[in-house]
Parts: sequence; C-alpha cells; structure tokens
Amino acid sequence: MKTIKERKVEEKITVRMTDTYLFDFTLYHTYSKLAGFLTNILGAAIAFMGIIMLVMGKIKPVQIIFYLVAAVVFIVYTPLLLKYRSKKQVKRIERYHVPNEMTFKDEGIQVEFADKKETYEWEQIQKVVTTPKTIGFYYETEKALIVPKPDFGDKFVPILTLATKKLGPARVHLR
Repeated sequence: MKTIKERKVEEKITVRMTDTYLFDFTLYHTYSKLAGFLTNILGAAIAFMGIIMLVMGKIKPVQIIFYLVAAVVFIVYTPLLLKYRSKKQVKRIERYHVPNEMTFKDEGIQVEFADKKETYEWEQIQKVVTTPKTIGFYYETEKALIVPKPDFGDKFVPILTLATKKLGPARVHLR
C-alpha cells in the first residue's frame, strides 16, 4: 500500500516596505490594545464634558474651545506621531529600506535582506493579523514581520493556507 507524500510548500515573495504600509500596521498595533482605545474614549469624553458643562451653564462659551482643543489633541496626537515615526523608521532601519526576500516553507519563514538571513520557525510565530493594507506575522509580543498585501501577489492564498495549517485557525486573525 503506497502513501501519498505531502507536497513541500515553498512560496517566495519580495517585500518592499513603505512608510504608508508601516503606518497602517503600527496604527493597527497601537489601537488594537486597550491603551489606544482608551485614548480615543478620553478624547471624546473631554469633548462631551465640555459640551455638557456649556449647556448646563457651568462654563462660558469661550471656555469650550479649551475642552475641544484638548479632545482633538488626545484623538489626533497618536496617529500623527505614528505617521512621523513610520517615515523615520523606513529611512533608518535597514530592513525597511531594502527589499526583503521572504520564503514561506513548511519549516518556517526565511527572510533575506542586505546579505543577512533570518529564519523564524512556525513555533516562534505567535499569531498572524491583518490590517487594511498589511499582514503581520508576530514572532514576539511587540515584533512582527510585516508584509504589504500587494507584495503577496498570487501567493496570498497558499501562504495564508500554510500559516493556518501550521499555527491553527485560532492564531490566524483574518478580516
């Protein structure tokens, strides 16, 4: 009786990071945590508090400006800071300003860039998450291999199928 051998999977893509893709991922990373969510809630609460106090006559109409400015600062500061940091990181961090050759295999993910080679075994990958523009393969709590969705090309389905097979559906968060 013959057994059918499973085909070895090996899908190779070239990843080119831009500040737009890095910003998309860091925005997701920041706001998917409680602190990011609470920052927006605090900003909205300050605005509503100012409006309620104005309606109740507790503050003068000119004072509402301070409440609204504080609310805008809370809501807008984090995304602006992340946009600025993304632009700097793409220029400063070598991995981001050179193309990365990523090979997804049965054993793990191999990354090659600028004469460097790194391998991440599937056991190291904690989870896979999607953002509107990227897919992140977290290999530590705060570190991920970030792949812009267009860079997958026609290999998106085979790579995500492999990731789901190796990690299990509970650790692959697709939306």
